[in-house]
Amino acid sequence: MENIPANLISLIAFAIVMLVAMLLLALKNRFTKQIEALQQQVTSQEIQLVELQDLLANSQSQLESNQQQCSESQIENEQVSKQLEHRIKVAQEQFNSQLQTIEQLLHQQPEDKLYTRAQKLVELGADIAEIMRECDIPRAEAEMLLSVHRQKTAE
Repeated sequence: MENIPANLISLIAFAIVMLVAMLLLALKNRFTKQIEALQQQVTSQEIQLVELQDLLANSQSQLESNQQQCSESQIENEQVSKQLEHRIKVAQEQFNSQLQTIEQLLHQQPEDKLYTRAQKLVELGADIAEIMRECDIPRAEAEMLLSVHRQKTAE
């Protein structure tokens, strides 16, 4: 090595340094491009994140609006249900009242029919025993019917 001139060693060292510097520069450029690409991806993902956050906020707003509408509808349905229950109760009470009236009328009709039949028998000239037997009424009532009929015919 003592035979190699100092200039040649300097030149070789300079060439190696330049080669290393060029490699480092190439690596720097390559890493710079990768960093820029990664920064673009980060920026793109940040934009997507903001858009997703906006969509989430809109969805939450719509959800709250739908929940409010459902709540209002439920309250309205409950009110309508209570009104219908009240109307049904009133209608049932009216129905029961009318049913009782009909039942009372039905119970009264057999007696009315008996007296109407007794009146017809009196008009046809039946005697007290026949009226009592056919209409199942007491003697006093049969006599009263005959008496009323005689008074009407006498007038």
